[in-house]
Amino acid sequence: MTTPFPFLRLPRLALIPVLQNMELIEVIAFSLISKRAFNLSKCFYKVSPGSIELLVGPYAIETRIDDLTMFFYGNVPEWVEILHHDKLMRWINAGLSTKQWIQRILAVTKCPSLDKVILNEKPKYDVLSVLDGVSKIFNLHIKPKCCNALAKRAVEVLSPVTSSITLFRVPLSNQEEFLRFWMGNVECLCIRYDDLSRFQFNLNDLLASNAVKLELRKVPMSLRDLNRFFSCWLHRTSNHRLEHLSVQSLKNINEDVLLKGLNATRFTEQQAIHFQSIRVVCHPEFTRGFEVRRIDGKLAAITFYTTFGTTYINFDVWS
Repeated sequence: MTTPFPFLRLPRLALIPVLQNMELIEVIAFSLISKRAFNLSKCFYKVSPGSIELLVGPYAIETRIDDLTMFFYGNVPEWVEILHHDKLMRWINAGLSTKQWIQRILAVTKCPSLDKVILNEKPKYDVLSVLDGVSKIFNLHIKPKCCNALAKRAVEVLSPVTSSITLFRVPLSNQEEFLRFWMGNVECLCIRYDDLSRFQFNLNDLLASNAVKLELRKVPMSLRDLNRFFSCWLHRTSNHRLEHLSVQSLKNINEDVLLKGLNATRFTEQQAIHFQSIRVVCHPEFTRGFEVRRIDGKLAAITFYTTFGTTYINFDVWS
């Protein structure tokens, strides 16, 4: 008969190197042994901020951390599936709900923030309650199949702790709700497949945005309206936080209309190379670019690119 090794009776100094060399799946399993094991597991393992992703589907929450993926089923709390190094396994009767599992992972990894939360479809459980206690979400993606009710609640509940929101369609009912969300403090907002026409979106709304980075993939703006927007930026009468804007052009670019009164200078070859090397927001190769200078000396670049027959105008503050 084999006598169990009294691991938890070892001195703390002896436990440290063992725990530090465990893989994450081993640390999580160890944390389930007892309350003392859970407390120890929180002391010696740490992942970098923004290492955890949550994908929410109709039946499961998929949690990804490096090479470890865990599947939690809200309607079957008795077990969890684990994919580790391409090997699939199942833990049964761990005694944790889906919410407790997520909290356990965040505690063990000492990472109270999530890199990405993707809402694909409406789940058969309250996913937002699972996310209680998450201090930061770097990226929230709300996909087209996510029902309006959940999408709207997610925007309302998670916006205060989210840096970047990508909406494939805006799940709000009227202009008042839209403007309350639009004028909030989301750092980065990307709207993919919604032209915002039902909210009578116009230049005044664009000027009222408080976002640092703003991408409107299906919102067509006239060249004259964009010219007025750039002019307001030059005179510091628009969103002072703005660092990046990308919008769709209604027609082929007429530089005389777009750049009228902006004192824009065309990029030299060296400026184009420099801009490509320092830009933060990734987009396809621009075809041409111009530099404009604000009254306080800050520089911005206006660039254009065309993809799949659609022309986009990009505005980037770069100095």
